[in-house]
Amino acid sequence: MPARFRPFLLLALSVSLACGDDDDIDPMDAAVDMPAPPVDMGPPPDPRPAVAPYVDYVDPLIGSGGLGFGVGSSSVAPQTPFGMARPGPDTAGESGALSFAHCSGYYYTTDTYIWGFSQIRPHGMGVPDYGNVALMPTDGMTAEKTDQVGYRMGFSHDNETVQVGYYSITLDDGIRAELTASDRVAHHRYTFPASVSDPTVIVDVGHVLATPNVEVAEGDVSIDPDAREVRGMGRIDGAYSNRFGGVGIYFVARFDQPFESHGTFVDGALTADGTSVEGTTAGAYLGFDAETVNVKVGISFVDEAHAAMNLDAEDDTFEATREATVAQWEELLSRIEVTGRYEDDFTLFYTALYHVLLMPTLASDVDDAYRGIDGEVHATDDEGEAFRYSTDFSLWDTFRTQTPALALFYPELLDDQLKSLVRMARDGGYAPRWPLGHGYTGGMVGDSADLVIADALVKGGLPMPAEEAYAALRPTAFGPTAEGSSYGGRRGISDYMELGYVPMDRHGSSASETLEFAYDDWGLALVADAAGESADAEALRERAGNWRNLWDPATEFLIGRNADGSFPAELDELTWEGFYAEGNARQYLWYVPHQLDELVDQMGGWTVAKGRLDAFMTGATRRTSTLYPPNDYWHGNEPDIHAPWIYSYMDEPSETARWTRWVARTLYGTGPDGLPGNDDSGTLSAWLVFSMLGIYPITGWDHYLLSAPFFTEATVHLPDGDLHIEAPESSDGALTVDELRWNGEPLEQARIPHADLAAGGTFSADLH
Repeated sequence: MPARFRPFLLLALSVSLACGDDDDIDPMDAAVDMPAPPVDMGPPPDPRPAVAPYVDYVDPLIGSGGLGFGVGSSSVAPQTPFGMARPGPDTAGESGALSFAHCSGYYYTTDTYIWGFSQIRPHGMGVPDYGNVALMPTDGMTAEKTDQVGYRMGFSHDNETVQVGYYSITLDDGIRAELTASDRVAHHRYTFPASVSDPTVIVDVGHVLATPNVEVAEGDVSIDPDAREVRGMGRIDGAYSNRFGGVGIYFVARFDQPFESHGTFVDGALTADGTSVEGTTAGAYLGFDAETVNVKVGISFVDEAHAAMNLDAEDDTFEATREATVAQWEELLSRIEVTGRYEDDFTLFYTALYHVLLMPTLASDVDDAYRGIDGEVHATDDEGEAFRYSTDFSLWDTFRTQTPALALFYPELLDDQLKSLVRMARDGGYAPRWPLGHGYTGGMVGDSADLVIADALVKGGLPMPAEEAYAALRPTAFGPTAEGSSYGGRRGISDYMELGYVPMDRHGSSASETLEFAYDDWGLALVADAAGESADAEALRERAGNWRNLWDPATEFLIGRNADGSFPAELDELTWEGFYAEGNARQYLWYVPHQLDELVDQMGGWTVAKGRLDAFMTGATRRTSTLYPPNDYWHGNEPDIHAPWIYSYMDEPSETARWTRWVARTLYGTGPDGLPGNDDSGTLSAWLVFSMLGIYPITGWDHYLLSAPFFTEATVHLPDGDLHIEAPESSDGALTVDELRWNGEPLEQARIPHADLAAGGTFSADLH
């Protein structure tokens, strides 16, 4: 079982034992009914447009809570789009901060304490990492406050403001903390009430987001009272970064007030007037004679000098920084304007679009230096034009919806991310699977960079020659990575090339690996063709059909297989078998997105396949709680999230309309539990953005599938022309698609080429 879900499963099992399990009903045997239509409440509300500023519709708290497998792990930290600095509150309950609920440092549902404001964190990850270097305002300094449990302070959500580009909280001791951020600088403002006798700010490099799974591997702090600065670094050894030695962040914190007192601490001991200290529990404290203290924290992956350089380059005031950051967000969110009947849909849509633009993470400094995947320092412009180098690519998730969203709505932002992936291959030897900070993690399965590159290729081209992109991707597809490589490569690739599948008696998650590799090979063949590598392309196209080697005639599922060709003697289709990664036989049955026609034929034709798909989707309606994984359609995880759109692929868009509306209304919401699982760097959010617009990508395919939009009108401002979407009768009760049109002409199939959408035009849907 992948490590990221072990804590969730333990919680789910405990709840299941306490509360019972509703799986006595087998949806495969049950009568198949579509979700009941909404109760007739009369005519739907009249349409009205969302109005600028669109940032006002965004609620960063959505997805910041939830229970069990429904924890969204949303970041509430203010940041710029794809920014580096993400200062935010790290919260905990009475017993601490358990890792499964604190992957972004903040958990809305049960936490009552804040134990610091750290400078960087992920969004939507299923493992805790980052959280480097915390600041905490407090009243005076004692030895007990050298640990985050000692300086933690209670808080109430009633005293909290969470907005795009801004966070504030008045703690239970009356101290107010406010946060905003530019690309590489975190801005903190602390206001101390008269009841605080000794205004103090703690700088703690021994801070962690959650326990267990996150530790500090290295730290140091130095104080320069004359410059009003604290400098240093903290290396976090997190659930992913511990695979390459931890991720280090260098910082320079510059205060606007002189230090009335200062000191250092390590291992629980204070040193008054100390100016430097090293250790995994190291920190500093600064005393002030001021009501309000502003501090700007420049950060860098490279070194302390670059952290100072980043700080010097972004020297605006708190309010000016907040205003500029909000303006960046408004510009990007306003690229899509919608008119709809339900006010909550505006909140859902623009929050989802906001989430799509949070990760990956900017990792290059103002002089274009970056610490590469090899741990060495490089410059983005050492082979040509400088670009914004990024890291933290949750590729196994994001390739399905988030990067396709960028390819359509924000292609200019995707270009630098594609360059970053290719640069990682140059620096580290291989294109990454799940890079974090300055290291490979080898997280999850497959070789998903192939599909990210392929999708961009077919949707407008690459920001580098196809030959260069293919050279970066080919090594892992045609052989094992070098011994000792922290990347890990395609696990079981030699067996896959020889047998046509990854054997389960030699490798874990073998069926999932085989299915991923087949899809990856299909995408990589497109890149090989563009690079002029016709022989490779033909071999890869042949391998794209390797999913068939997992078809077990006895069970009619895609399952694991031994090296001698035998299938398991028995299959429990509800169990997370060892040959799957995060799923069961029912969920992985549909994981052949690149050859859906062939999959349907393998099942016996569309009538048979539709019956199985109907049962699969209907099974999800019998367990809507996200506390533990469903046995059928599991929207909170990635491998089957395209399933509702298979109907449109088979030209039944009304069925897709019913199921996408059911998913949105049942599994998403406007509260902290408003995501049905880890957002995985915007993956679930991008699914919602596409579905609400009535279009959906199959990654690597140059068409979009079509169904009923949630909005009566939408305008997407694309680089080459405006895309207009019209569905005047759209409502929760109008889910039957009568006709789909492009520029007034009826469409014979529920799909449209990317080139047509990207050039601008009008997509219309007649509904009732």
